[in-house]
Amino acid sequence: MPRTVIAQISDPHITGPGDELFEGSDPVGNLTKALQHASQRSNAVLITGDCVARAGTDNEYRGFSEVLASVDVEVALCAGNHDESEKMQRLYSLPSRNGRLDYVLAVPEGKVVVMDSARLGRGDGALDRDQLEWLDSELSDGVPTLIAMHHPCFATGGKALDSVRLDDASIVGLTDVVARHDVLAVVSGHAHMTLSAPFAGTTAYICPSVAYEFGFQGRNLMHRPGLPQYMEYSWGTGGSAFMARVVTVAPDDQWFIMESF
Repeated sequence: MPRTVIAQISDPHITGPGDELFEGSDPVGNLTKALQHASQRSNAVLITGDCVARAGTDNEYRGFSEVLASVDVEVALCAGNHDESEKMQRLYSLPSRNGRLDYVLAVPEGKVVVMDSARLGRGDGALDRDQLEWLDSELSDGVPTLIAMHHPCFATGGKALDSVRLDDASIVGLTDVVARHDVLAVVSGHAHMTLSAPFAGTTAYICPSVAYEFGFQGRNLMHRPGLPQYMEYSWGTGGSAFMARVVTVAPDDQWFIMESF
């Protein structure tokens, strides 16, 4: 049976028409390339937040919508701290629960539970009791599941980033829920770097940003323009043989066919 393949793109930080993120960056080009490439292999494509650059303005969402329209790829969306969750629900006709952008995306041989960890006006994330109880219920059916949100659920090693992850109470609550179930992975973005760590009996992954990348040089938090990258998660029947990998989109003239599948 074919494997289920889910692509995760994160933190595109798309500006409005006529605006620029910073010199040398190409978030529109990178997001477009990542979407086009991911759609060729994936059962579903998910963008885990910070869809727009700064404050979730109408002009920024206009720019983001133009990118989505240009690639004609169906995309599931998650809210980040630079987004406006309720505005996203209206603009893109997204499902929600109690005003939060929480919903289930059905995929072959499993599902993705999308959770809204964003809190308006704050950089850090949170999940309230209602959200965690809902997640617990969704996981009880035993279906192979990815949990997706914007904010990481583990420390990344630097104060500048650790201060904007999920808050401690949310991490404790999420750990308690996930540990009671068989979860494929917990995936997030926000940190603008590729990381993974054990979490509550599964693995938590952070997806790189297509806009700009963070890195550490000594004690300094550095940044540079991003690449057209995304995470790819795949599994077989019943969630078997789960795998995760980073995909970097390279020009076609840099690839040579070895074998067709």
